[in-house]
Amino acid sequence: MSVDLLITGKHGILNSQKLLNTTSNNINNTNTEGYIRKETVTYTSCVNWGVGSTVTRRLYDQYVQRQMFTETGTFQHSLAIADGLDNADTILSDETTSLDTAVTSFLDKLSTAVSSPTSAASRSEAKGQLENLVSRITTANESMVDSLNSVNQKITDEVNSVNELTKSIAEFNGKIRSLRLSNEVTNNEIYMQMLDERDRLVGELAEHVGLNVQIENDYTYNVYMDNGILLCNGDSYAQFNDGQSQFDVTKKEITVSYQSVSGGHVDKTSLKLQNKSIGGALGGYLESTTDIRNAMRDVGKMTVALADALNVQNKAGFTLEDKAGDNILTIADTYAVSTDNNNSMRCHFVENEGTKVLGNDFQVSFADGALHVYKVNEGEQLEEITASIDAADITTAGGVSSIHLKDYGIELSFNKTIAQLEADKTSFYVQPTMLIGSNVKSNISKPEDFAFASAVRTDTGSNNYGNAVISLSSCTNTGADYGVSVNATTLKPEFNTGAPTQIITDADGNYCIYDSANNLLGRAPASCNGNNVFANALTYDAATDTYTTAFDRGTGYPGYDVNVSGTVKENDKFYININSGGQADNNNGNALIAIRGKNIVRTSEAGRCTTFNEGYGDMLGSLGTKVSTATTEATAAKAKLDSTISLYESSAGVNLDEEATNLLRYQQTYQACSKIIEASQTIFNSLISAI
Repeated sequence: MSVDLLITGKHGILNSQKLLNTTSNNINNTNTEGYIRKETVTYTSCVNWGVGSTVTRRLYDQYVQRQMFTETGTFQHSLAIADGLDNADTILSDETTSLDTAVTSFLDKLSTAVSSPTSAASRSEAKGQLENLVSRITTANESMVDSLNSVNQKITDEVNSVNELTKSIAEFNGKIRSLRLSNEVTNNEIYMQMLDERDRLVGELAEHVGLNVQIENDYTYNVYMDNGILLCNGDSYAQFNDGQSQFDVTKKEITVSYQSVSGGHVDKTSLKLQNKSIGGALGGYLESTTDIRNAMRDVGKMTVALADALNVQNKAGFTLEDKAGDNILTIADTYAVSTDNNNSMRCHFVENEGTKVLGNDFQVSFADGALHVYKVNEGEQLEEITASIDAADITTAGGVSSIHLKDYGIELSFNKTIAQLEADKTSFYVQPTMLIGSNVKSNISKPEDFAFASAVRTDTGSNNYGNAVISLSSCTNTGADYGVSVNATTLKPEFNTGAPTQIITDADGNYCIYDSANNLLGRAPASCNGNNVFANALTYDAATDTYTTAFDRGTGYPGYDVNVSGTVKENDKFYININSGGQADNNNGNALIAIRGKNIVRTSEAGRCTTFNEGYGDMLGSLGTKVSTATTEATAAKAKLDSTISLYESSAGVNLDEEATNLLRYQQTYQACSKIIEASQTIFNSLISAI
């Protein structure tokens, strides 16, 4: 009898020790990251004196855990987008760095100068604000590049973290599988610690990339990205590489290859990943760089549009020194990246086509021996536009070729002919607007360089019978294709042959247009009431004695226009003259100021344009919305994640109150079993004494 009691007590004490060890381990690891609560279960057995085998297991809900992994990636993805875009948004929206503010200040000072066109002091203030605008453009560009570089460094850090984690998880997979095959897993604390650590690593990996987990029969994990690409299993693991794009030094491209747990390559090929398929913080940072580059392209597009509008208008006027105006802002040409160092391509913004410029990159490829031109859309996907290029827009002269992309306001010039490039199978990639800020310079060297005076002025005939007067409504262009050219020697304006210089009304009140040799050029109907006479006129065809095509030829010819206001009589005459000595004139200056309200910035493929300020506001609104959306989504994802973590912790987390209760209960069991052994000893001693 005493022997039975002794054996029973011994098994009871051993079982209590296991229970106490498990509870103590839970208490000790309350603050251990990744620790999952353990429970020891005892099975009854009459063979082992009432105490059977014990099994220690981890207490957690694997389905809630998987959901927690998914929500971790979602939260980190939104957080990374907001973090990546925040600095760029601040740079462009802050009043001290905003281009919108700088443009407004420049045009305000220019307006003041135009009101006193001969005032050197007012012109100097306008020149100072122009230089401030250029500085703002340069600073914004440099700051955006710095922001891009900062996010790219975070991408590198994310890639390094992913690589460390995939390798570690794969190694744990191998060790766990080995223990499972050895049948040494029951109550094996090392085995359970490995399971805990692997789950912790997977949870950490979920912060960097979106993933899902599948459990194999040997308890190894197959970890996949959301797009189905394997990250790691029991035999191999993925290694990411954040290489630089072949054509864009600011762009990171993620490729993946595989390593064997036992060493060496499993697959030497590299697979390029799409940014939107990666998820987690890595995917979020990659997506934010795309948005930053698009914002930089938009800023460049608006800068080109503004510069072109100012330049064209300033060149239509004359300076305080009575010389033809020149460019106000100079934008240097951009050179493409080439797959052949012997071949080059230069991108030039075509004058007076600033309203056509979009914030796209372009790729020109001769890789298959034929010309292919691609536009890179906002999602950084190639869209071929070769078919939209007219044959007349591809020219070859002097052993070199060029392509005029008239729908986008740029010209691409090569150092060889198209035929030679097709033979060389070269590809080019150019970013016309992205880094434009580093290529902008002020061309106003002195205050007198602002061309406030128009190239022409108007005069009303002194012997007219009506009371109408003529006034200049616009003067926008000079050059060989317009009514006025600039003499290359004197830099003064002069009429081209056949330019309209006078208007004579006929008996029906029509406005007949003549050149200086009294040749009839065209006629505007009386119904236009003298408003923008040249824009409303038709060209006279002497051969048929009819009025045919539009007088302005669709190009704004002759580059100036007039209004005739008042009552006209037959044979009333109105004149357009060269504005010699017109330094005090401010007609062209007023046209420069009017650019503030003109739709010069292209906002869509359909050709819709808006003002600079509205375009800048739209760009800021779009960028700000992305930051706000990402922040809101991160907040919502965090709330959902916290709820899931709480649910997960309810089973996997250590509850000290519960463990304290268990500790007291198991202590009492241990003490009771000790009493059984003590009783058996007493009985045994009594039996010995009786003998």
